[in-house]
Amino acid sequence: MSTPLLFLNGTSSAGKTSLARAFQRLHREPCLYASVDAFIFMVADHVRANDELRRQTLPPVISAFHRTLPNLVACGLPVIVDHVIETRAWVEEVAAALVGVEAYFVGVHCPLDLLEDRERRRGDRQIGFARWQFERVHTYGEYDLTLDTSLLTPDQGARELIDFLGAPRPPEAFARIRREAAAAGRPPRGPTA
Repeated sequence: MSTPLLFLNGTSSAGKTSLARAFQRLHREPCLYASVDAFIFMVADHVRANDELRRQTLPPVISAFHRTLPNLVACGLPVIVDHVIETRAWVEEVAAALVGVEAYFVGVHCPLDLLEDRERRRGDRQIGFARWQFERVHTYGEYDLTLDTSLLTPDQGARELIDFLGAPRPPEAFARIRREAAAAGRPPRGPTA
């Protein structure tokens, strides 16, 4: 039996982290949680705060995160990934990195007004970021599964993910993204160094 990877994609404040933590707690076996934010926050605050430095520094760091995912799966534990796909290049890079991995692309949705309310209440988010991401994040391909966190508690969403994994079905979304990229003349791109 292969080791599954659930790749959660959604805007900031959509509830991906709460969903992932609930999945870890409720799944029958230990799971790894991988967050792109953990890699982004490896970069010093002053670099992330400087637009020019951030644009130079973050792309290779995010690519390193993408390259890490198959290595996490190789540990033999299910992996749940928390990410915000902001560009077509990123989703194609992820799809290329996950060739041969039982990787499911999961869209985590939430209405904009609730995202903005969560963003304000959290106090640790840049106001307006969820709105900026809202129009971008879910435009780069169809998902294997979608969840709406305005309708589900984190535990309910985690149970949906567990049930989804329990019903045997092959992942399709990342393979479809690879085919679409090839048909558009964009050759498979593995993560860049």
